[in-house]
Amino acid sequence: MIKIRDKFREFKNRISIRNQIMISILLSMLLTAFTISVTTKLITSSMELSGNSYKSNADLDRFMTLIEETEAALESYIQYRTFESIDKYYNYELAAQTQSQNFNEKSSVIPLYQKQFVIRKLSSSFFWYGDKAIDARRANNYKDTKYYFDKCLQCYTFLSAEISSLNMLYFQTNAARYAQTKDFMARLLQISVLLMFVILVFGFILLSIQITQIVKPLSSISAVAHKLAERDFNVPLFSNTSQNEIGNICRAFNSMIISIREYIDTIWEKALKENELREKEIEMQALYSDARLKALQNQIKPHFLFNTLNTGAQLAMIEGADKTCYFLEQVADFFRYNQHTDRSATIREELGMLDNYIYIMNTRFGDRFTFEKNIQEDLLETKVPNMILQPLVENCIKHGLKDMVKGGIIKIRVEKCRAEHADSLKENAAENTENIVISIADNGCGFSPVVKQKILAASEAGAGTVISEMKDEEKEHHSTGLLNVISRLKLYYKQNDILQIKENPEGKGTEFLITIPNV
Repeated sequence: MIKIRDKFREFKNRISIRNQIMISILLSMLLTAFTISVTTKLITSSMELSGNSYKSNADLDRFMTLIEETEAALESYIQYRTFESIDKYYNYELAAQTQSQNFNEKSSVIPLYQKQFVIRKLSSSFFWYGDKAIDARRANNYKDTKYYFDKCLQCYTFLSAEISSLNMLYFQTNAARYAQTKDFMARLLQISVLLMFVILVFGFILLSIQITQIVKPLSSISAVAHKLAERDFNVPLFSNTSQNEIGNICRAFNSMIISIREYIDTIWEKALKENELREKEIEMQALYSDARLKALQNQIKPHFLFNTLNTGAQLAMIEGADKTCYFLEQVADFFRYNQHTDRSATIREELGMLDNYIYIMNTRFGDRFTFEKNIQEDLLETKVPNMILQPLVENCIKHGLKDMVKGGIIKIRVEKCRAEHADSLKENAAENTENIVISIADNGCGFSPVVKQKILAASEAGAGTVISEMKDEEKEHHSTGLLNVISRLKLYYKQNDILQIKENPEGKGTEFLITIPNV
């Protein structure tokens, strides 16, 4: 058994990746074909069982049709004595006699078989009297012709009644059999579905195992390549001895790693020998290190602030001041988010940072104002420029609600709408284009038309220009953060009408409306 396993591994190591993939696909196709064939066979069997349920009724109807055609041909011959009618009579009689042989030939206590026996006997009498009537008509013996023809009609009447009765018995029996067949088909369908599911799961597991075995060496090679890209050359050499493409790549990687190590050693030895001749490089390196130290010190300042706030939060937690602890943690999170280096963030991240800011403002101002949010959940992962919501809310608090002691409301709304309903894109957007609308509205004093016009003009000319031209009271109302938001939105989406400053549609106050196009 061990020898067979070793031979199988050796054979597998010699197979190329292409052939391994082809074998895996072939096995999957064979399993799928087997599943389809088994399912087709089961369905065909079910259809045959269902179709045979009323076969006896159909056969009996055909027999009755042959009897009727035989009687019609006999009557036509008795009346007109034509060759065509006698030919039809013998053809239909032969077919009817052949089919009548399928009925029970012995008397039985079972009603169904007894009916078959009676029909078989009546059929024989019907054919016998018919033949006698034909013979008498050929001999022009009208008396015998009438006698045998009347007897034949009498047999035909009895035969029709018995066939109808047997047909009803067949129907009752077949109805019960059809119910049984229907139950069997339902069980058969369940079995076939279960079988198909089991085979498909088995095929999926087999294919997963094959793909894992093929991809696993590639994952190891990828990990080593990633370390080499990060200049980590202290990686173990591969021990793969297979003769396929993976083995060749592993041996090539081993040669490359050894060459790189030797090259690094050579460079290091040369660097040691030339170290005394590089005084100027050392001096420049010292200057670079000094500049780097200053940069690191500038980075340490916000980290020192975060660490200080977190230390204060821990002290508050130790002293049992839970509200103070939570407040310091929110402030630390807020400042940490402000140091976010990425240009973009999700709406979810922006709202999370905004929640921290709202909590800080509520702690600071108490019940002076309230916040209301209406957010469409499926839009939270949409990418937007970072730090675009907090400056707008800060503008509402600092300027819009500055004179309110109580009853201030800031509403934040994020929803999706069609471009034809978005005011900012009515003229330029195509019909049926959907946009995301972010609305931040307050019920404060609002913007004066002059200041609003100058702020919008500043987004075209630059913030420095408008600040130098504004009066002192206008500068106080003007927000550099607001101009920064407008500028970054324009650069990010490459459109000039992303943000609108409008009157609050629900009453007094201001509404900032951000329309994000082509969602």
